[in-house]
Amino acid sequence: MTSRNPVQAFYEDNPRMVSSPFGGIDGISADRLRAVLDDAGVPLEGARVLDVGCGRGYAREVVAAAGGHYCGADFVVSRGGFPLAQADAAHLPFADAAFDVVFCIDASEHFPDPDAAAREFFRVLRPGGGFFLSAPNYGNVAGMVKWWMERFGGYEANSWAPFGRWQPQELEQPLTPAFVRRAYRRAGFIEGHCAGYAPETLLGLLPWCDHPAAPDAIRFRLQRIFARIGPALVGAWPGSSLHLFWRFDKPAAGV
Repeated sequence: MTSRNPVQAFYEDNPRMVSSPFGGIDGISADRLRAVLDDAGVPLEGARVLDVGCGRGYAREVVAAAGGHYCGADFVVSRGGFPLAQADAAHLPFADAAFDVVFCIDASEHFPDPDAAAREFFRVLRPGGGFFLSAPNYGNVAGMVKWWMERFGGYEANSWAPFGRWQPQELEQPLTPAFVRRAYRRAGFIEGHCAGYAPETLLGLLPWCDHPAAPDAIRFRLQRIFARIGPALVGAWPGSSLHLFWRFDKPAAGV
């Protein structure tokens, strides 16, 4: 009997843990994703778009609405209705320069070899193409709590996260802005954009609010406070957010 990939097995057994700032198992907020892509300057009209770690492929509606052509890649192929390749991010079954844009939305923290994945993203992009990354950010208080909990709090390495009521994750790596920049620069990318997400400054700075023992009254009060101050916080320090949105560019030919 062939054993399942542990990350694949975890998310098959815990489908409600498949989530991002744009939504999760039941769908995404297309308007929110579109706004973030527009802010990052990611062009979709007429673009060939590859979505790595695509899940149920919800991003395709945003790509299609903008006049782009969508293809998903995931290591689970039990989904239909759109072009989908069964693939590991470190070994993509596509030709060099096959896509104009590549997405990776809240999957990169689960890659065993982030550098190999970054090199593959670079390879399948055409020169001048763009890469959009949404990824957790542990370069803040949540990162310090993660370090502590995985050493002294009973969590295994790369398993703690400040969401899902602190349920252990599978291969939740402690990505930081410095780590992400190094990985994609080593692959050959040029950084073009980095932005935080105001609604998640609470989790980035006060991750205890999602602990199962946190009183609802306190959590709701903090949520109201951070709804007011979150935009200013993330404007001054994008890294205060639990997630960061990145655009990296592949240099044009001859550059």
